[in-house]
Order: sequence, then structure tokens, then C-alpha cells
Amino acid sequence: MPNAQPHRPEPRGILQDAGELAVLSEDSGQVHHRFAMVVAFNSEEELRQALADHHCAYRDGQAIQERIANG
Repeated sequence: MPNAQPHRPEPRGILQDAGELAVLSEDSGQVHHRFAMVVAFNSEEELRQALADHHCAYRDGQAIQERIANG
């Protein structure tokens, strides 16, 4: 295939928090989300790849693991 993209590993994020969240950004100010997840990446390149591919995998961060363990 002449236009085939080289295989890149799926970007992996860390689920840092979930639930009701307020996000503050320079572009849109504060936005409140009733049902949301915060997924963080180890590098800007992994973040850009996840956005470009519209896909990523994630693992639970420490706070989420504790939330699951404590119900």
C-alpha cells in the first residue's frame, strides 16, 4: 500500500479523575462538566497522537484505584 501509515503504538494515558469536574482554560474560561474523565499523558507527543487518532488506552491512576477499592 503506497499511502499506508507506519504502525504507531496506541497512546496510553492515566485516568486521573472522574465525575463532576470544572475545567479552566485560557481559550474558553471555566466550563463545568457533569460527567467527565481526566486522562493525562506522559508526553505532549502522546497527547497529540491520541487527539489525531481519536483513540487511546488508559490505566487507572492512584486516586481512581482508591475510589474503586473504597466503593
